[in-house]
Amino acid sequence: MINKNLVWIWILIISFLSVCFWYTLVFAGNIWEIKFKLSNNIFFDSLNLSKNMVIIESRENLSNLKISWDCSVTWKMVEHNANFYVFELFLADEKCDKKTINAVFSKWDLLLNASFNLTTPWNLYNTYLDFSSEKLEKYLKSIEVWITKLSSYSSYNKTIHKDKYDFLDKNRNLQELMYMKTFISDILSKRNLKYAVPIKWSNLPTLSSKMPNVPRPYRSEYTSGIHEWWDFDADYGETVVSIDYGIVVRVIDNFSFADLDKLKTTWELTKDDKVKNLDILRWNQVWIKTMRWDVVFYSHLSEVYSNIKVWDVVFKWQALWAVWITGVPDKNYTDYHVHVEFRENPHNDTRKTSYSIDEYMNWDWYFKWKSEKYILENEYNIFEKNEK
Repeated sequence: MINKNLVWIWILIISFLSVCFWYTLVFAGNIWEIKFKLSNNIFFDSLNLSKNMVIIESRENLSNLKISWDCSVTWKMVEHNANFYVFELFLADEKCDKKTINAVFSKWDLLLNASFNLTTPWNLYNTYLDFSSEKLEKYLKSIEVWITKLSSYSSYNKTIHKDKYDFLDKNRNLQELMYMKTFISDILSKRNLKYAVPIKWSNLPTLSSKMPNVPRPYRSEYTSGIHEWWDFDADYGETVVSIDYGIVVRVIDNFSFADLDKLKTTWELTKDDKVKNLDILRWNQVWIKTMRWDVVFYSHLSEVYSNIKVWDVVFKWQALWAVWITGVPDKNYTDYHVHVEFRENPHNDTRKTSYSIDEYMNWDWYFKWKSEKYILENEYNIFEKNEK
């Protein structure tokens, strides 16, 4: 015989469990969520755009919420409206080298993740310096079209409600477009400038032996046998400056004379072998990608300043290092000078995603195969002339 009391107990237990399960599905599965991000981007070098905003909808009180980041970031809760919590985030790490920054919101064992692209001057320069001026001008025009379309969103409204998301989103989009307009315009304007001479109060050399295209027969067996650069005479310790605005793309600061043992000197050398041999003979070096999308090699440096790092943004006339011994292992050596190569970017209408070190070395040097007379007549169309 069935015990009716027991049956009712089981019915109550099952009903209670069903209600709990239903509650879990409907409520517990979505206690909080990110309803809005002001932007997917954080800009490294902009006071306004280094900030971002995250709005979280939550039935839980988030006053004690914790936020952790990949890089140093400060944050504060700026508004609490019903179940909506508004947080402002500020990038505070000037050395952050991440491409993507992840913000983790946590309370107890609950986690939310918000990701942002970190936009830095060096990754923007590394991208856009390789575009031709025509392509940059075309891109600039498209930016200006979008700025015009979004101009009605230029007045920022600090009142934050659910119905303001579209306004906030487009206002931020407008600010980012204006940043990019300034950035691209700056590249284009600086492309009209001539290169500085790398030694202050000096000018381009006039001696044949210190100019491009001079034969170097004593190296013809294991290099091209051609002088591909300018040699700038200078006193020991003379300041060497950046010839243009740009970014550092390569630093070699650990050369030792044992590296010369890596030179290939067999009779059956390929062109690539000779290019790499010449790279060894450059000793310590720094390469700068310029606003004109060329790459400049500073070579035969006995010391590279410790503050010069790959992807550093450098400025025209910025002091980079000083002239020291330029590659000859002789303590009595007194012919101090700095070697500078100017490599022309050959990609006038196309751009690859990235270039390798070997590709840069195979770009032609300025005035390749031009006569000495031609170089002397035309070099100051590209370089500034210092007034002593």
